[in-house]
Amino acid sequence: MRTIILALGNPLRGDDGVGGAVLEHLRSAALPQEVTLMDGGTAGLEIVLLLQHHERAVIIDAADMDRNPGEWAWFTPSQVYQSARDMHLRGTLHYAGLAEALMLGAALDLLPPRIDIIGIQPASIDWRPGLSKPVLEAVPQVAEEVLRLLNRAM
Repeated sequence: MRTIILALGNPLRGDDGVGGAVLEHLRSAALPQEVTLMDGGTAGLEIVLLLQHHERAVIIDAADMDRNPGEWAWFTPSQVYQSARDMHLRGTLHYAGLAEALMLGAALDLLPPRIDIIGIQPASIDWRPGLSKPVLEAVPQVAEEVLRLLNRAM
C-alpha cells in the first residue's frame, strides 16, 4: 500500500516544527518499502498534490486543540473540515491550510482513500527555532504510534 507520512509546519516557529521532528524520528525506524516520508513544510493547497497517487496518508502537524502542550490526538479529515477558517478564504489563498486543502482534494477526488491525521498541542508558536520540553517529549510517542498504525495496516 503506497503510504505517505506527511509532516507539516515551520521549524523556525517553535512547536510548529513538531511534525518535522516526528518525521526525523521515523527516519531511523525500519519502515515498509512502500512508505514515503515527506516534510511538507508550510504547504497550503499544494498539500493535495503531495497526497495524490497514494493509497494512504498519515499527516502530522501542530494543532491548537485547547489541551496541555504535548498532548496529541488522531483526527479524520471530516473532523479537520470542521476547523476550516473560512469557506471562501476571504478572496485570497494565503489563508489556505490543511482543512481547506483536504476539502479541495475531496472535491477534486485526488485524496488517498485513507487519511489519518495526528495533531499535537503546541506550547508556543513564535519566531524561535526548537520545540518546547513537553512537545519534544511527545515526539517519540507519536512516532511509535505511527509505526503501530503502519504495522497494523501493512
